[in-house]
Amino acid sequence: MKTIFDELDPIFHPRSVAIIGASAKPGKVGRLFMDSFIYSGFREVYPVNPGNREILGLPAYPSVLSIPYPVDMAIVVTPTAAALPAVRECVAKGVRTIVINTAGFAESGDEGKALQEEMAATVRAGGARIIGPNCIGVYCPASRLPFLLKPGMTPGAVGLVSQSGFFADHLTQLATANGIAFSKAVSCGNECDLNATDFLRYLGEDPDTRTIVAYLEGIKDGRTFYDAAREVSLKKPIILLRGGLTEGGARAAVSHTGALAGARAVWGGVVRHAGIIAVRSFEEVLDCLYAFHLQPLPKGNRIGIISGPGGIAVTTTDACLEMGMSVPQFSQATAGKLRASMPLVGGSVANPIDLSLASILGPHVHRDAARILLEEKNVDMVLVISAIEAEPLRDLMLEAAGGRGAEAEKPIAAVVMTGGSDPSGHDCRLLIDAGIPAYPDALRAAKALFRMAEYGRFKKRATEEMTRITRKSRATGRRPAGRADAARQARAIIEKAAGEGRRRLSGHESVQLLRAYAIPVAREVEVHSLRRLRQACAEIGFPVAIKAAWPDASHKTDRGLVRLDVRTMREALAAFTRIAGARKGIWGPVLVQEMVGGSRELIAGLISDPQFGPCVMVGMGGVFSEVVADRSFRAAPVDAAEALDMIGELERRAVLGPFRGMPACDLKKVADLVVRLGTIGCDHPDIAEIDINPLIVSGAVPIAVDAIIALGKRQASAGRP
Repeated sequence: MKTIFDELDPIFHPRSVAIIGASAKPGKVGRLFMDSFIYSGFREVYPVNPGNREILGLPAYPSVLSIPYPVDMAIVVTPTAAALPAVRECVAKGVRTIVINTAGFAESGDEGKALQEEMAATVRAGGARIIGPNCIGVYCPASRLPFLLKPGMTPGAVGLVSQSGFFADHLTQLATANGIAFSKAVSCGNECDLNATDFLRYLGEDPDTRTIVAYLEGIKDGRTFYDAAREVSLKKPIILLRGGLTEGGARAAVSHTGALAGARAVWGGVVRHAGIIAVRSFEEVLDCLYAFHLQPLPKGNRIGIISGPGGIAVTTTDACLEMGMSVPQFSQATAGKLRASMPLVGGSVANPIDLSLASILGPHVHRDAARILLEEKNVDMVLVISAIEAEPLRDLMLEAAGGRGAEAEKPIAAVVMTGGSDPSGHDCRLLIDAGIPAYPDALRAAKALFRMAEYGRFKKRATEEMTRITRKSRATGRRPAGRADAARQARAIIEKAAGEGRRRLSGHESVQLLRAYAIPVAREVEVHSLRRLRQACAEIGFPVAIKAAWPDASHKTDRGLVRLDVRTMREALAAFTRIAGARKGIWGPVLVQEMVGGSRELIAGLISDPQFGPCVMVGMGGVFSEVVADRSFRAAPVDAAEALDMIGELERRAVLGPFRGMPACDLKKVADLVVRLGTIGCDHPDIAEIDINPLIVSGAVPIAVDAIIALGKRQASAGRP
């Protein structure tokens, strides 16, 4: 069976390239491509331009059909109107890969979109593939395939996929100038055929690629992207910069590549779940690239800090702790070694280590301290902050690491405070060229190391999860009976509502569905008469809550459709009469529910995201939940560890601990509830939304007090069984 690697690898190894729209005139894009191919030394280049017989010393042809040799790749640099005829000629010629640099397609409006779709249909019928339009194409140093800014032809081990041509060109040029070479890079533009997910999967299989960088402005099939990214992340780090996450940014993305951006909160949770290293700037792309590509992953998040400047050591420690890293105390043996190697006055051997003025007078203390910390059992990574010149610092760091570089057991990074703020300045380049990631600012270095620790944690846990799932599926071979029973009960509830033409379950139906999946819910009885009201109050016992129970009874508190803390039958009768008759003269059902005590509220739920399918959510609840959006998302399904991570991301999570005489919330039970919501989403893809608000923490246990379940169109399941 042909793999994605088998299918796409020939794209990066063409024997011949035709440049359609080639030119010798300065200032023309066709000239830039010609200059790049001549610079790279690519041998079989065929310029195509009907107005020229020769371009820059090479024979030119009036069309690709007139080239008397086979053509593996064509680069289209024509005006927009001439692109489709050029594509048709390429298909007739038997060209397998067509790179369309020309813009003016889906990103420009409906007419351009229709033209782009016609090009895609043309190549599908002819068995060719398109990269673009609105892109700069493919870069592969091993094949002499160049980018426009001529980043160099030395093969490396970084793979790049970008929906922005300039990002791809600029990153390859800048990183190469700092000694980081690339295996493959592709600018895929509007993606009318091959897309970023295709190339991500390819780079995941590519033996020449060790680290992947991506720039995206939108994903056409979010679930496919998520599955591919999670699979690739288990093998290689993916450093991703995403554009178009804000409302204004999303509008810009539509005008740039025709992509549609998803909701920011969902996107953040999904990429985290996939193990992607999501960054916020071009600067951070480079920072992470240097760290991930040059150093081994840390085994944990414990950092040892060595600093010449004392004040920077303190602020860096603060930043590390705020990010979630640990700054541990050293073992007694390590402390003894440090005391023996440190000057007697002005320094400190605690973490962070203060090298004091001795770091300038006797620079060797950098080496000695780094060597000791690389052997310290309580430290997973080392950060050296120095005010000495870069060249001696480089030599000292190499001596400390024993020249092991990426083969070392722990990562080490350096902060060079003698140069300017330019991240690609000469001082930093000296260390990067030697295999040591270097930064002009300590916070940037700490962030890069933190990203490495996060990714290392993802790999460890995801591998354990996969092993557990594999063992479980081998042991059972089928879905657990309890889950199958729950799915049947839920399906009956959904089918009843759908049969009545409803897109929303009633509150009682919603609670029944949750109960089928063993989600803790408040005891309740649906009543339609005064007689049943009396029975329900007797069964549950006062105090009770009385609520409207018809399917469209949303925002019940705001509409006066809830009465809490009802303590007598007289109060119950009054509440029932008022609420049941509030539905525009139609007598509606009412819920009698136990009063659940607790002053802490969460919100939990499920949404069917248009990009990623079923996604679970947990957050801080209550009446301000829509204003204070303290929530975390993941693509379903999730396991208990991932659900606990979601809770740990909440800014106000501290109130879930012991608080004002209340016991700590049982976070494992909250996590289990989130896991079960994900299971519901995977079992029933026609559920559009589940909203549990409030999820009251009663004592230590979370209990769903109110729930809304909305239905969408039935579709194939996006989750895994």
